[in-house]
Formats: sequence, C-alpha cells, structure tokens
Amino acid sequence: MSTLAQQLAEFACSARYDDLPDDVADLAKKCLFDTMGAIIAGSYHSTTGRIAREIADDHREEETATVAGPLMKRSAATAALANGMMAHALELDDGSKHATYHPGSSIVPTCLAMGEEAGCNGRSMLEAIVVGYEVSLRIGTAVNPSHYLRGFHPTGTVAVFGTATAAGKLLNLDPDQMANALGIAGSMAAGINQYEVDGSIVKHLHPGNAAKNGILAARLAQKGFTGPEGVIEGRLGFCHCFADEYDLEIIERGLGKDFEFLKIYFKPFCSCRYVHFGIEAVQNILREHPLKPEDIDRITIRTHKNAKQGSDIPDYRSILHARLSLQYGIGSLIVRGSAGLKDYTEDAVKDEKVREIAQKITTEVDPEIQKVYPNPRSMIVEITDINGNRYSSRVDHAKGSPENPMTEKELRAKFDDITGDVIDSGRREEIAKATARAQETEKAADIAGLLSFEPKV
Repeated sequence: MSTLAQQLAEFACSARYDDLPDDVADLAKKCLFDTMGAIIAGSYHSTTGRIAREIADDHREEETATVAGPLMKRSAATAALANGMMAHALELDDGSKHATYHPGSSIVPTCLAMGEEAGCNGRSMLEAIVVGYEVSLRIGTAVNPSHYLRGFHPTGTVAVFGTATAAGKLLNLDPDQMANALGIAGSMAAGINQYEVDGSIVKHLHPGNAAKNGILAARLAQKGFTGPEGVIEGRLGFCHCFADEYDLEIIERGLGKDFEFLKIYFKPFCSCRYVHFGIEAVQNILREHPLKPEDIDRITIRTHKNAKQGSDIPDYRSILHARLSLQYGIGSLIVRGSAGLKDYTEDAVKDEKVREIAQKITTEVDPEIQKVYPNPRSMIVEITDINGNRYSSRVDHAKGSPENPMTEKELRAKFDDITGDVIDSGRREEIAKATARAQETEKAADIAGLLSFEPKV
C-alpha cells in the first residue's frame, strides 16, 4: 500500500494544466496576481521588505531569479526567501480557514523564482502553483485546528510541503523523487506562534523560509537524497509529532478530483483574517447606527478558540501586533472610519483614541460557534452604548471567502490600492495582463521580471 507522500507525489507529477478544471486554472492566475501585489507592497511599505533585500544583497551568488524592488537578482532560493518575506509582511496574502494557513506567500514566490531560474513557461508555473497549494492545503486541513492551537504557525510548517512540491514540479521530478522531496520537507517544517505574545516580526520569515527550504528539499531529492516514506502518517511523522488530533483521510480523499485549493480566501484588509470578521461586523452595526467613539461603553466579541488565541490582543505593542489585534482593527475603524495601510504605521498604532476603544473590547469563546468551527468560523460583535442600548452583528463568511467572494474588479482595486504608491499605472497594467494570460507565456521569467522596478518618487 502506498504512503500518503507517494500518493501526493503521483498526483503532483501527473497534473497537467490542460486537465485542470477551469475554475482551478483561473484561481491559480488570481493567486499569482494577488500575491505579486502583496510582494510589491511588502517590498516598499515594511521594515521586513527592507531587511529581506539587505539579506539578499549580502549573498554573492549566481543571479538567476528576481528579488522584488530595484534591480536585483540572486539564486532562486534567495529570491524566494526574500519575496516570501515581503509577501507576508503586510498581512495581505491569501489563506485557508481549513488549513489555518497562508499558502500564496510561500508557494507563489517559489514558483516565480524557480520558474525563472529553470527557464520554465507560464503553463508549467501555473501547474506548480496548483499542486503546491493542493498538497499543502490537504496536509494543513488534516492537522488543524489542533496544530495551530498547539502553538505552531502553519504558514511556516505546512508550507514547506507545498513549496517542495511546487519546486519539484518545476524541476520535473519523478514520483519517487517527489515523494523523497516531501519526506525531506518534513524535517524542515518550522514556525511557532510566540510572536503573538510580543508582536515581533519573525512571523514574516516563515513563508520565505518555507520557500527556501522547499527548493532545497526538491534539489536534494533530485540528487538522490532520501526522506522517510511515512513522513506524513508515520509513527514519528509530521501529523503525530505536530498535532494532538488529525484526520489522514482528508489528505487522500478525492485527490485530483476535488480541490481544496478552491476553498481559499483573498484578503480585502491588511490584517489577520480573524480581524476581518470583527471589522465587517462593526461596519454592519455602524451602517445602521452611526455611533461615535464617545457613545460606546463596551464591545463584546464572541467567537472560536483560534481567534481568541491569535487575535485577542488589547495591549498591542508593534505594527505586527496591531495587524493581529481585533481590538486595534475595530478601534481604528470606529475612530478613523478605516483600517487600511495608512492605519498601520508607527504613528497610527500610538493613537491613544484608538487605544481607548481597544481597552473597551473583550473577547470570549462561544461554545456554539466553536462546535461548527471551521465552517463557518463565525464572529459576533455586540456594542453597548453609554445609554445601555445594544447593537449586534454576526459574520459567518468574511469578504473574500468562496461563500462571499471578491470579484475580479475588487481584486484589481485592492492591487491598485496597495501598489499605487510603489509602481506606476503602466506597470500595474502589465502585471494584470501578464498574470491573466500566464498560460500563454513562453518564459515565466517575463512575469517574474515584473517584480523588478524603481519605486515611484
């Protein structure tokens, strides 16, 4: 009987763009477009982007893959590391509520860098994106929510299985080599959530590290290096070591026919996904009851364990902390009427008016919401005003989810908004057109090269 790694390897190696369902192929192009926007914005608007480029600049190596920003090329591994860090730096990257994981920020940088270095075409790059997402999302869904609640960050741990698969696909590994790449990847799964406590930006390293390690795993397997066959389900494998509870059936059920990939969400706001539910609930309340900050006595949030653990942060200490904090996101919306890029700066986070609202917000786990987690992973926000009136809103599916999708027009508006201060309209249009017809591109390098730009003055 074949192992789960072998089954996943067979799926990944046999996948062909022409055989993909139309919605899967279209989604791959949307993920490419959306993540390139996150990379570009992160390269310019974050400390992480600056540091990532400085680290890449310190490497003296073959210049085969584009690092986002002013002209710089490094090896695929280094470019994927830097671009992956940038993609996650502003909390703009896509995600999965089932796998509790942001796949785009590791898999797309891997595919851009490896596609460019290996001389692949756009069709091959899209194939790699699809199999990278699918393999990692199945593993992530199997081990969560237990994996996350134990303190692991799936965007670092689960991601490496996806990046190894994507890199292996672009290196044309055979099924045995691909299974070994997955086996090797299991020993590279890394990422813990301690950053939630103090707001340190190590979180941004996780997808970049997964991209770099996935490329290494694939290359080692190509050379004949081996990994454990039972890396996923084995007695000392990933699931047993990294989760208290897991469901192996999820990994193989409907493989190649039913795509977990289609369940991902896109982000309209530059904050943790849990914060989006709170923001939308408050927007719903304020739409009918235009309360002012001074009208509010207290705010109560009822939700699931993951949101309580990851985003109940009333005493936020940094920009990253604020991006994770339900209290800050809601406070910013109530005080300023917005929770966008300009609301997550050093000065903005120090705003005492926002902090006053944040201190009025409490978060608790609702047993009924927890019972049905993660589908939906609901949030109820109740605002009580100074006169004792209560206003409540429940959000089951935040904007950007498959149940409440962002339209192509909305995705383009997001892209233009987050990159508008960085690249000109001509480059934005180039990227939109290039990703929309990526399957026709003879050289993936032509798409990756669009990450090279001189920022607008």
